[in-house]
Amino acid sequence: MPSDEGSTVLTRTLIAAALAAAGVAATPATALAATPATATETTVAAARHTPEQVCGKGFTRVKDGHRAMKTRKGTVYGHVYLMYSKRSGKNCVAAIKTRWAGERTVTGARLVVKGGGRSEDVQRYRYYAETGHLDGSWKCVQYEGWTRDPDNRITAWGGRTSWGNCQG
Repeated sequence: MPSDEGSTVLTRTLIAAALAAAGVAATPATALAATPATATETTVAAARHTPEQVCGKGFTRVKDGHRAMKTRKGTVYGHVYLMYSKRSGKNCVAAIKTRWAGERTVTGARLVVKGGGRSEDVQRYRYYAETGHLDGSWKCVQYEGWTRDPDNRITAWGGRTSWGNCQG
């Protein structure tokens, strides 16, 4: 009868690689400690939903435009990204979950343009929240994203409440 040892090591290595791609540290020996469904959901969400895909064609990540969405205890539930399109002069914020990806939990994104309005999106989303596209060319912005646990008790928040990215 063939040994399953080689198959187990390969499975652990693949799970560790998938977790690393999703931004979760793991070694092949500890990779099976994560629940396979959770590891798979996180990997699929991370691979399927990038901030560029969420905000749309022409949007790119901006300097100082990324924060982890963390709980008070420091647990990361996702990431929030400030995006900008040079072509349209518009900004967009994408709040992408990595914890409980695929499960509907309260998730939100907010963008405030100094002297130019605000956009907010909050619902029970499976993967991400996205603000509308607001004109931000040569205007300072604030951005934030948050998500909650399935019991709606713990919030993870990330963003910047100071004005920044003012150079168009």
